Amino acid sequence: MSAGGVLFNIDAEMTVGSNIEFTISIPADIIGAPADVLVSGEGRVVRCAPEDGRKTVAAVIDEYRFERA
Repeated sequence: MSAGGVLFNIDAEMTVGSNIEFTISIPADIIGAPADVLVSGEGRVVRCAPEDGRKTVAAVIDEYRFERA
């Protein structure tokens, strides 16, 4: 995850241009917070390529928000 996008691996094919919704849990000890933080958002697939029998998907983040775990 970066400021502008996310990269993840899945077993299925995704179409470039597809809209996605995501939720990422960031452990409290990683960010020095008292509790885990959830980042939820929407984005669009910009790349889907095979890698080691799975698909690597890159998506731009269009919108995100922080939530409590």
